[in-house]
Amino acid sequence: MAGLTGALKLAALGKKVLVLEKQPVPGGVATNFKRKGFTFESSLHFVDALAVGGEIKDFLDECEVSKKIDFIELKEFGRVIYPKHDFVVKNDFDSLESWLKSNFSAEDKGIEAFFRGIRKFYRQFDGFANSKIPFWSKMLLSPFLYPSIIKTSCITFEQFMAKRIKNEQVRGILGTLWGFTGSPPSEVSAFYFLIVLNGCWGAKTAYVKGGFASLFSAMVDRIEELGSEVRLNTTVKEIISDGKKRVKAVRTDKGEEFRASTVISNANAIDTFTRFIDNPQLKEAYAKKLLALQKSISAVIVYLGLDVPASAVGMNYPIMAIGNSYDHQAGFKDCIAGNYRNCSLAVVSHTLLDPGLAPSGKSTICAMTLDSYANWSNLSTDEYKNRKKKVADCIIAHLEEYLPGLSGHIEVLEVATPRTMERYGSLPEGAIYGFAQTVAQSSINRLSQDTAIGGLFLAGAWTRPGCGIHGCFVSGQDAANLAAKYLG
Repeated sequence: MAGLTGALKLAALGKKVLVLEKQPVPGGVATNFKRKGFTFESSLHFVDALAVGGEIKDFLDECEVSKKIDFIELKEFGRVIYPKHDFVVKNDFDSLESWLKSNFSAEDKGIEAFFRGIRKFYRQFDGFANSKIPFWSKMLLSPFLYPSIIKTSCITFEQFMAKRIKNEQVRGILGTLWGFTGSPPSEVSAFYFLIVLNGCWGAKTAYVKGGFASLFSAMVDRIEELGSEVRLNTTVKEIISDGKKRVKAVRTDKGEEFRASTVISNANAIDTFTRFIDNPQLKEAYAKKLLALQKSISAVIVYLGLDVPASAVGMNYPIMAIGNSYDHQAGFKDCIAGNYRNCSLAVVSHTLLDPGLAPSGKSTICAMTLDSYANWSNLSTDEYKNRKKKVADCIIAHLEEYLPGLSGHIEVLEVATPRTMERYGSLPEGAIYGFAQTVAQSSINRLSQDTAIGGLFLAGAWTRPGCGIHGCFVSGQDAANLAAKYLG
């Protein structure tokens, strides 16, 4: 998403762009795949900012991409399940605040203080984002104009909540979306978590008919209509610089060389600087810096093609978040240890939004839990195969507690592991969210799009602002802006 966004923006500005994509289809790890007539989203559960007035939707409108695709409105986020609570989250904070207060009346004042605090943060965040003054001037003025941004950048989301809310169950429910950021509330930056919280639970959004591959294909079509080019099945192996630390070309694995005065790398930052750049001094310096940073956790995803509609097994909302415990730090430890029965699950059925993704009368369900690469890294071929089956069986059994009869309707079963993420997504250790969104690696502390090599810019989950389709969209925009400025 970051690379395509950057390319589309530059093409719309009249620049001549060449996109080099190693996969046979656009979209990176966020694309679709098909099995026996079923179409699965490879990694996406939810994308915010696609409703009218949303940031991504506005950009697609401006670039004339929206007219190439059909949007399907999401009426609510979905069902959230905990040991003592089972409710539906709509896309607005007022209803969530009312539900929490009605179920935790002793925490009325704390809940009100929490929502007052996040609304203040969102007002200041919008003010910062929409301000036309230069970035570093905004940073200098932030303690006076945007103090909430500074404060949330320095604390975890757990600290943000604990200052206002004492009840652990309320804090657990408010921290549900930690699986979308990769770090539990006790570790994730409050700044980034609040951005994700607003996108998922605070605002309306939409799905794309035909799956998100339709969006990526439409972006490619528009890039080509604007006079630029997209080459698939093309793997870049080297970024070539001149003697003055400026990029001048890229070279592919087939020996093709493409000259350019500006390069945006949507590859992961570690490979970009430890493998692709040809300057040994910078390669060493960046390697020392980047390899010291904490990578995000990985995941296991179970893809199911059912011979009945998802509603037939009790899946009545497109998204279902299942939390075995209100203690997300304990849940994170279970993920690291591979205790899959105790791990939280993010479950999605895109066919509830778009029935055309499965044969008539059938459906898809995907269930994801976070996982450590270490649980999969040193397995032999047979051990790996056996572990995939064992983990899939465990997740399906867990899911069947909420979707009775599920196992009797499975027609297609696929499993993606951290090794799958590493192989197909070129993600070191399968780190699906890039560098972890900890306080020390979030906001202004996150890797910049700019680099020490003139004309080389970064885009994607490893850079600012961070993971998720929306985060990568912003990253692609920012990289394109830097490239355009560099080109004059």
